[in-house]
Amino acid sequence: MKTSLFLLGSVVILFGFAQSAFAMTSNITLTPPALVDTFGKPLSSFQVGQQIGVQSNLTNNGSSDQTLTYLVQIIDSNGATDFLEGSSLLGKGISPGQSFTEAKVWTPQHPGQYNIQVFVWTSLSSAVPLTDVLHRTVTVN
Repeated sequence: MKTSLFLLGSVVILFGFAQSAFAMTSNITLTPPALVDTFGKPLSSFQVGQQIGVQSNLTNNGSSDQTLTYLVQIIDSNGATDFLEGSSLLGKGISPGQSFTEAKVWTPQHPGQYNIQVFVWTSLSSAVPLTDVLHRTVTVN
């Protein structure tokens, strides 16, 4: 299990990733990460300095609004976090039956193999998992 430590304000959050997240039963579905260019077209090769969009589709299959935060974490071959970014749908959040596509742009600075992880939490402050962690491995030249 890989463990990461984040400092948010004065609160320390320690969490681990195993083969799947510790997701609660949720009505949010998340597609595996697609890697796209800045125009949303699929990429098949990856270069140092290239902007790579890590994109997933999210759907609320439930009957009530759901606030959420989409997170992308990229781990290098040494197990270090190379990239971590999230975006939140706060307030009303995502409505029942609504789907949308979310992406975070990562620019690798070094060649190598990377483990891309995408997942959804209720928010950064509550950090309640709504989906399993979905993985994809990519090699950057």
